[in-house]
Amino acid sequence: MKNKSIPVINKYLFLCFSFLFILSLQQVHAQEEAAAYEVIEDFNLWQTHKDKEATIFANMAYIRQKPSTKSSLIDSIPVGTAIRFLEDEGLNRTEIRGMNLPWYKISYEINKEKRSGYIWLGLVALDCKKDPKSGNSFLYGISWTNNEQSYDWIEAKVIDKNNQLIQKHGFAHYMGEQSFAHSEFTEDKRLKDTKAIYSIIFAGEACGIPTVIYGYAWDGTNLHSLPKVSSVSDAGIYYYSEELDFPKQTKQGNQLIVKKIEEGEVIDDSKDELEYKVKKSEEHYSWDGKTYQKVN
Repeated sequence: MKNKSIPVINKYLFLCFSFLFILSLQQVHAQEEAAAYEVIEDFNLWQTHKDKEATIFANMAYIRQKPSTKSSLIDSIPVGTAIRFLEDEGLNRTEIRGMNLPWYKISYEINKEKRSGYIWLGLVALDCKKDPKSGNSFLYGISWTNNEQSYDWIEAKVIDKNNQLIQKHGFAHYMGEQSFAHSEFTEDKRLKDTKAIYSIIFAGEACGIPTVIYGYAWDGTNLHSLPKVSSVSDAGIYYYSEELDFPKQTKQGNQLIVKKIEEGEVIDDSKDELEYKVKKSEEHYSWDGKTYQKVN
């Protein structure tokens, strides 16, 4: 009598071996794919890390299947779209518009459907703040970098609650050793025709690295530049600071913005309680509701 179970066993073994073989190929392919891209762990101005939320800065950002401009396009998502980083490390540093930045895997939503893919970091805003009253969002990012003259072209954008662009304004920020970037949005009606102040801040965590603040007066429709201010401290033996003082009341005609400058240097650093030689000065600017002009 023939044993009919032998073909069945052989078929079972064949399927098992086939499954293991396919699984091993997939693992090898995954390892080869991961090894094909440079892993970037460097700290950056975006302070990227897993689960951090961010906002799309580019007018339209392309999401790729893999971390490369040559990879298949998955989606196009507009400025103001909320995203979340899915990994700590970036991949495959790529130079676009003078910026040598990595790609990150992110999650996002389209029509309430959660999706994921890779985005080049230069398409992401450095920071975003929302006005709770109007629903407008104030964000900024790096549009391009001029490596020959060592500056980043920064753009501030205002978008409405439907992510439609209301206003944008650009300026050159000369590269320093700043490692942090953030912004502040505060209601402020001390300046003529101004509803709020939007401040763009670049800062560093080490001594001797200046903090630079670019301010805008927001009138509800347009952004208007304010005088730039900066501050720096060096190991507690020297400091320099600038601060803008706005008029307390709105009056007819031009107003005066005062930049208060203070510079301090330690007289004798051998003492337990440091004494500073302090020098104070002021710069005055005339404000007409849209522009400022330095006055004597």
